[in-house]
Amino acid sequence: MNSVNNQKIDFYLPDYGILIESRQKRLAAANVTHSHTNPCILFIVYGQGILEFEDKSFDIEADSVITLAQGKSHKLTDKPRKPMTIFSVYFDTQKTGLNKYIVDYLLDSQEPFILPLYYSENIKEHLRQMLYEQNTKPPGYKLSITQNLSLAVLQIYRAMLKRDRQTNTIKPIGSGERVKAVIDFISQNSHEQYSLADAARLGKVSQRQFTTLCRNLTGSSFVKFLNFTRCQKAATLLKQTDMPVAAIAFEVGYEDLSTFYRAFKKIYKVSPIQFKNI
Repeated sequence: MNSVNNQKIDFYLPDYGILIESRQKRLAAANVTHSHTNPCILFIVYGQGILEFEDKSFDIEADSVITLAQGKSHKLTDKPRKPMTIFSVYFDTQKTGLNKYIVDYLLDSQEPFILPLYYSENIKEHLRQMLYEQNTKPPGYKLSITQNLSLAVLQIYRAMLKRDRQTNTIKPIGSGERVKAVIDFISQNSHEQYSLADAARLGKVSQRQFTTLCRNLTGSSFVKFLNFTRCQKAATLLKQTDMPVAAIAFEVGYEDLSTFYRAFKKIYKVSPIQFKNI
């Protein structure tokens, strides 16, 4: 699939122009300064390392994104006892039909950056799906890979636009900031089935520590925070739409209608139907 020649790594792309890899142990050539014949995006899933661009050096960690233009020399090394797991996506812009302006914007980046949690989780889902489609090749897999790459690229582009110029460089963040990011993420995606264990995993803390920090940040436990967020969204839908109560419960994240009724009445002191008619 690849050959190494004069510190250049060639990846031969399939006819639809995308190749994705997920690996922990990288090619030997990746540990020296090298370049690729196709543009690529590297997403750090786990671990820590050092990225070198010419005369610049950056510490990188999980959720970091590195965009590399065709032929851009770089060197990526693991830190001791913290080997990185990386999604690597190589692509041909013309074959994939990706928006050239967006791709050029991404590839013009001169340094890596850590994605906010909301973007990171979405991008990981797209990359995992791409890897699955590439490995199993179900009907329509080429279209699925192309669409998932487009969505991942769009998410990275939006994250780049949104980032504060003063936080372009990668800086380690503390557990409190991570937990706040998780709370913000789950608040936006409260319809998903996130448990305390899931939240603690995303925040990279223990469940006990997450509970303490969540209470400090929101004034309540994780379960109460999640129920309040869901019921708040349900209250808006009850007042602003004609959706059935069962549909609203499902949309905001409740799979059991009786659980929704209990949670809603505990917060608003009336049932969802009574609330709608007030």
